[in-house]
Amino acid sequence: MKNSLTFLALKFLSKIFKYLPRKLSIQIGNTFGKLIYFIFPKRKLVATTNLKIAFPNLNQLELENLLRKTYCNFSIMATEFMRQNINSYKNVHIDYETKKILESESGIILMTAHFGNWELIPSTLSRFKKIAIVVKIQKNFGGDKFIQSQRKINGVELISMKDSKRKMLNAIIDGKILGLASDQNAKDKGTNSLFFNEQVSVPKGAGYFHFKTKIPIVVGFCIMNDDFSYNFKLKPLLVDKKIKDFNGICNMVNNEYSRILEEEIKLHPEQYFWFHKKWNKEIYK
Repeated sequence: MKNSLTFLALKFLSKIFKYLPRKLSIQIGNTFGKLIYFIFPKRKLVATTNLKIAFPNLNQLELENLLRKTYCNFSIMATEFMRQNINSYKNVHIDYETKKILESESGIILMTAHFGNWELIPSTLSRFKKIAIVVKIQKNFGGDKFIQSQRKINGVELISMKDSKRKMLNAIIDGKILGLASDQNAKDKGTNSLFFNEQVSVPKGAGYFHFKTKIPIVVGFCIMNDDFSYNFKLKPLLVDKKIKDFNGICNMVNNEYSRILEEEIKLHPEQYFWFHKKWNKEIYK
């Protein structure tokens, strides 16, 4: 019953946001973000710890200002997700180099992150190629059902993290884009990379699929502009062909990915999802 009510409530809320002008929807998201920050700052301690690691030179006022902007940005993204439809891509600008990459007939391994508006990426890319994204199934069935319905726009295929690697391999072998959000803490299942001068554990997925198929890897993010439009860019991640062993490839891929992600976050720090425990859990005690 609870799950069904969650789904119906989210669908109802989604319909409301779809009827609202986008500008008003964004204003509501921004206001809601401020309210959460001041009244119910969920995961504030985690986010503050993360920001202190990434930007140790910020004073307290600068830190609080950045944290507030982070809450507002995520709330705006949530309203954008609520109103997401087949025409959402119209707010996304794609440069020439990215379009050229997408013209490839072969599959593509996409490494992205919880940065910018990551939920816009699948439906945007589906205009150019078939895409399958690896997703985490949410514990609340009603919430998960709603999220899946929003993500499946334009025929996007969803593959659960718990599904077999063969299913993911088949997607890229069949010429699809395989989307991987690779910034979650992989703990003992990942490889260590330097991220803002601290060690993090990065999932081996992209390295594994490249090792098996030699299909190219790209890194891409959908970044919000000041006018609330988006820029989406893909950047090839070049793998050293001299590296032949699996662990060597995974280390090289994840180190380069972490470097690219860090560089982009420094340009738009308020657009990264600082609310998950990116670094070793001992840091958050």
